Amino acid sequence: MSTYWFELETGPVDDLEEAAERLYSQCGDGQLSGDEHGGTVLFSREARNAIEAILSAIDDTERSGLPVIGAMEDLVTVDDIAEKTGRSAPAVGHWTTGERGPGAFPAPTLHRGSRVKLYSWAQVSRWLADAGLGRIDSVAAEVAAAAADVDALLRARQVLRGAPSGRREVLAKLVAA
Repeated sequence: MSTYWFELETGPVDDLEEAAERLYSQCGDGQLSGDEHGGTVLFSREARNAIEAILSAIDDTERSGLPVIGAMEDLVTVDDIAEKTGRSAPAVGHWTTGERGPGAFPAPTLHRGSRVKLYSWAQVSRWLADAGLGRIDSVAAEVAAAAADVDALLRARQVLRGAPSGRREVLAKLVAA
């Protein structure tokens, strides 16, 4: 068994103290923060694998009355990638532009202004493993990949729940395919 660190995104939290008590009585490894706009639960959970850890945390969180709407993916900057891999930021920058390495570095997931680009650690760690570059924390890479997959499915669940009944069946078939 390994210990997996990850965050779940919840819906609005009306009474933080009460919600935190309910969560703690359901499981002792989740730390809730948030407000009436939404919250997050940080978990440190032992499990056989990251998917099992995340799915059991979703179950515990929802049993405590907090709706889970996302699994927060580990988004990273070039500097974060450098730190995680033990390489320099300029070396990572060369990977992103294709000047060095095998090319086809994952595109940024988000742009924050013109200077900051955020990359999916799940995609980057896969690219690094395939390229044989940098040191990779295999547990962190596993969590990033699992969180990205679970987040996509949680978002699909939200769409299905909000869709009109006629459309819901068609969308459910697409998700099941």
